[in-house]
Amino acid sequence: MCTLTWSRSNEGRLEVWFNRDEKKTRPIAEPPSLRDIEGVSFLSPCDPQGGGTWMFANEFGLVVCLLNGWELDTRTTPGRRESRGQLVWQMASAESLDDLASFLIGLENYPAFTLIGISQEGERGWEWNGETLSKIEPTQPLTSSSYCFEDVKKAREDAFSAGTGGQDYHASVGEESTAFTVRMNRPDAQTWSRSHLKIGESIEWEYLAEQLDLAGEAERSLLTLPRK
Repeated sequence: MCTLTWSRSNEGRLEVWFNRDEKKTRPIAEPPSLRDIEGVSFLSPCDPQGGGTWMFANEFGLVVCLLNGWELDTRTTPGRRESRGQLVWQMASAESLDDLASFLIGLENYPAFTLIGISQEGERGWEWNGETLSKIEPTQPLTSSSYCFEDVKKAREDAFSAGTGGQDYHASVGEESTAFTVRMNRPDAQTWSRSHLKIGESIEWEYLAEQLDLAGEAERSLLTLPRK
C-alpha cells in the first residue's frame, strides 16, 4: 500500500515523494540510513519483518521504488515467497536505469509488484504478476492498495488531477485521512512514513515517520548523500 509521485525542475532537479502504508500490526520500519553494497553507497529505510526495503537512492542519483501488487497477482496457489524488499536492496549497486533490468530475472518466488526506477534522465517501470514480467510506462500517481483498489486508485488520481502535488498531496492537506486518501488511515492499516527526496548535486532524503493512527506530529529525520 503506497503512493508515488515525482517531478523535475527546468534546472534538472529531481524530487520524489513516496508514502508507505502498512498494517498496524507490522513492526515499525527503521528510518533511512547510509548503507553500502558492492562499494556503492546508498540511502534506504529497512523493513524489519521482510529484511529489505521498499525504496533506495544511491550515489549515482538513482531512485528505485517498489509497490506491492495484490491487484496484479495471477497465481491461484501461494507457493514459496521471497522478500520483495530484498530484491530492491540487491538493485542498489545499479549505476543507471539501464542496469535495472538485469536484476529482474528469476522472479518465480516473488509476490506480484510494480517497480519504478527514477533518475534525472527519466523513469522506467515494470510489473510482475507472479508469472510474467512486463515493461510499463510510469504515469503519476502510482498507487497500490489491498483494500478496494480501483476506488482507492481513482480517489488518489482525482486528488492529483485537482492540482495538488508534492508535499501537500502526500500529506493529504485539507482532507480527513481515510482508506482513500494519500495519507491513509483505516482501522487495520495506515500511512507509516512519508519520504521526500531531492536529487541534484547531492541526494537529500526527508523522512517523516508517522505516529499510530496519525496522532500528533510525524517524527522528522534528514539525511544527505554526496553524488558520485
